[in-house]
Amino acid sequence: MKRLLFGSLVLMSTVSFGEEILIYGPESMKWIESSSGKIFKEKTGADIKYIPIDGVISRMKLEKKRPKADIVVGLTDINYLEAKNEGLIKNYKPTTAGNIAKEEFIIDKEWSVTPIDYGMLALNYNYENLKSNPKTFEDLKKYSKELLIQDPRSFTGEAFMLWTIAVYGDKWLEFWESIKPSILTVSSGWSDSFAKFSVGEGNIMSGYASSSLYFYQDGNENKYKSYIPEEGGYVYLEGAALVNKKDIKPSAEKFLDFVLENEFQKLALEKNYMFPVIGYELPEDYKYVPTTNKIVRLNAQEVNKNMEKWKKQLIEVLKK
Repeated sequence: MKRLLFGSLVLMSTVSFGEEILIYGPESMKWIESSSGKIFKEKTGADIKYIPIDGVISRMKLEKKRPKADIVVGLTDINYLEAKNEGLIKNYKPTTAGNIAKEEFIIDKEWSVTPIDYGMLALNYNYENLKSNPKTFEDLKKYSKELLIQDPRSFTGEAFMLWTIAVYGDKWLEFWESIKPSILTVSSGWSDSFAKFSVGEGNIMSGYASSSLYFYQDGNENKYKSYIPEEGGYVYLEGAALVNKKDIKPSAEKFLDFVLENEFQKLALEKNYMFPVIGYELPEDYKYVPTTNKIVRLNAQEVNKNMEKWKKQLIEVLKK
């Protein structure tokens, strides 16, 4: 009896029953609480509370002395360096790290961030309204007041900005000046853009190649399409990290173990419309996602050095 009781106490301390972890991340990943929360609770006894925040690194900086979140999700293979260099996140190598399918999916060899999923950016458009198939970035100039983009301080807005820098180099701001007549709205984040796009407020939006899955599953594959411009595609890796705070909850570390397990990766496929980073067989409908062999890249160190300057420059262009 004593042995059984002792074993139960050890189990409870290990799985942290009744503990709650607070997660910050983009609005598009709210499914982490609603869809994976029950599974995580069953596995660990801990609850997930998710707070959607666009511009999460800025929020973490404000809370640096007294961090509230336990986990941050949505950090990319580029912007994680800002969080790392600011001392906002803490290294942790998940016990499930061996599940990662390819070494190139490992964002940081010091494990300040754990990869969750990956995808490619794309431009989504309403073919029924446009009656044409744009193929390049330059084609955007043909459409007046049709383009929905996101604020560069949001996750997807930042990624789209970096994509244009990777394509146009030193002339990237000239490109943005040239497409200003095409821009209808600068939204706070992806969800706001997609809501407008879905009801016809703008027929082109910056988003993800995997949105084609949503269009197909919703029976709108002939109305809505996605394309990766011929100038080159941009691969987007998303990750999760421990927030650097005095007391790290055991269940926060267990969450990073959990994101590399089959249950979570399946949900990332179904809810986030992104590709898994573990060896998980893709559903048949993923054949509808556009891809390209021409990939443009940026140096993470250079991006980290210039990110805030670039954002300010783009915001100034958009304000004019």
